[in-house]
Amino acid sequence: MPPKKANKPDGVQRLKGDLKNHTIGSLYLIGGEESYLKQHYLAELEKAVVDETFRDFNYEVFEGAGLTADQLITSIDSYPAMAERRMVVVKDLDVFKPTAALKEDLPAILSNLPEFVCLVFYYDTIELKPDKRTKLYTTINKQGCIADFSRLERHDLIPWVKRHVRDAGKQIDNDTCDYLLFICGTSMTNLLMEIEKACAHSATDAVKRSDIDAVCTKVLDAVTFDLTDAITAQRFDRAMSLVNDLIAQKNEPIVLLAAIARHIQRLYAARLAMQFHVSDQQLMELLGSKSPYYARKMRDSAAHLETKWLRRTLLLCGESDVAMKSAGSDRQKVLELMLLQMAANFGETKHRR
Repeated sequence: MPPKKANKPDGVQRLKGDLKNHTIGSLYLIGGEESYLKQHYLAELEKAVVDETFRDFNYEVFEGAGLTADQLITSIDSYPAMAERRMVVVKDLDVFKPTAALKEDLPAILSNLPEFVCLVFYYDTIELKPDKRTKLYTTINKQGCIADFSRLERHDLIPWVKRHVRDAGKQIDNDTCDYLLFICGTSMTNLLMEIEKACAHSATDAVKRSDIDAVCTKVLDAVTFDLTDAITAQRFDRAMSLVNDLIAQKNEPIVLLAAIARHIQRLYAARLAMQFHVSDQQLMELLGSKSPYYARKMRDSAAHLETKWLRRTLLLCGESDVAMKSAGSDRQKVLELMLLQMAANFGETKHRR
């Protein structure tokens, strides 16, 4: 029996390995939704490749929108000045859907990169979506590395949060870390700012929930919990205050409707899971979350809600979505009426128990 082929490491691991082993290649595609990691590893590549003394001669950045084949070839073929290598960064050019000025020449360019160059296609504001059906993908996968940095999961984020809190001279326990991730989301760029704010507010050697509540900005998913709680507590004024704050922060009503509908779907799933005695682990899988804290909070919230109200609210969200997308609709008014109807329906359900 022939030996099994070793699994090729994914692009992120390969990039990390290249940096660790000082074996920087000639071609990298860096993208993904986690901006902090993208920026970090682009900077690490720069440190590894570019001699700072002669940086002006050996480091070049292009915006992908206006880049031509001649510009790219000239830059790639330019021999490094008084250094071993040079680095060329192309920002926001989708190599799998290149501009007309590059489409014909790009495959040949990427197939014949000089060893002295490190070419990086950096996906900043556009999405990295490799098309594995193309010959270009085969070329890139063979010649280079596609590093797609997705959001980190809880088990990776908690040690990272603790390290940054410790660097600020504080400490934070796991439960408070979970709470921070729930309140502030999992974007590392955003978390850095919120950690700094919470640490600065803390008057002790530990960051506590009260510090997070006092100064940290809640992400939309966390606000939807407050919104639903306000409605089910018959505090419609509080619910409208939250909506008005979100709209003032430039959130479109249709985006808020989608967030509320998604939240109600998860509450409904949690409510059904409780009826069938589903475990916390199974509930996490059902919710598409790896956070035990989030699953517990969803279960606790669902415990106070009637299945009938959740079903009616999901239907109401669907009707409101159609109303918002109709011509000439006042989307904010549609959202307000939906919340009012949610509160009215909850009151009816409560009185019929």
